[in-house]
Amino acid sequence: MSQKTGFSARQAEKPGTGRAAFLTLFLPLLLAGCFSLSDKKEYSVAVPPTAASQAAEAQQKARDLKNKKFSSLPDTLGGVVSSDRWVIYKEKAEEEFEGNVHYDNGIYVFRAGYALSQRKKNLLTAKEDVYLRYNENKNVWYELYADKAVYNYQSGEGNAEAAGKKKIKLVYHTAQNELITAWARKAEFNTQTEVYHLTGSVFVTYRDAAGKISTLKAKEIIAKQKDNYAILQGNAEAQNDNYRLNAQTIEYNGREGYTYAYGGRPLLRGKTQDGTFAIIADRVSAENATRKIKMTGQVEGWTVSEQINQSRANETL
Repeated sequence: MSQKTGFSARQAEKPGTGRAAFLTLFLPLLLAGCFSLSDKKEYSVAVPPTAASQAAEAQQKARDLKNKKFSSLPDTLGGVVSSDRWVIYKEKAEEEFEGNVHYDNGIYVFRAGYALSQRKKNLLTAKEDVYLRYNENKNVWYELYADKAVYNYQSGEGNAEAAGKKKIKLVYHTAQNELITAWARKAEFNTQTEVYHLTGSVFVTYRDAAGKISTLKAKEIIAKQKDNYAILQGNAEAQNDNYRLNAQTIEYNGREGYTYAYGGRPLLRGKTQDGTFAIIADRVSAENATRKIKMTGQVEGWTVSEQINQSRANETL
């Protein structure tokens, strides 16, 4: 078995950047390489019937792998993959890990009920209570919870999905003590182009360093990290302590410095120091830096001053 691993040292050292980077946690899925088994676990070797004559050689290879010193593994990997059963298909260049699959080297933590490495396809598949954590440093970490996850470590393409009515969960904790958590039915991504697509009643919470929480909702969210761009499509909603914006589509363009809302007559509701308001229009635009809001096209709505609302005179009207 070759010493080829599923990710390079350069890839492993590249930190995630930007809030959309929480999906990059999937990059170092660990099972494409050449691993040792825990001494406490048993393993078996299986080969296709047509290759029965090579069984002895495959068994010897498995024994050699088991006895390898950890120092022979890449420094960025280290550690040991353990499972209840380890099956090697030599001719297909595939390895199966079945039952209590576990890996932890202090930087990467991986757990699943089943994992498959297909080297000829550069493909990794994990199923059954999949959990992956990447500790970039003491304060920055990423997590993924899913029922199934697939990653092509050559093209950078991958996906994670939930079973039944459940949702996958993605977590990103920043160096500034911000916490971004996303739930969705499915996530598709490419770690090379840095494009991420969440679908299925997507819900995202953002907690800043001061503890204030903002939320995003949509049928789907597409984020293009290199372009500093994201779009929420289908019953989109953005909300914080002061405002709630509803529209068919909400588009964030970091390069232009604007956020746009359109489709389905966007509705902006909220409160200011002067009172509460609700305004509907054909289109809403906002400057990301100044938060200056502009509404155009059949603008309608109302504002209420708290002073008027709480006055005795108002009680008689």
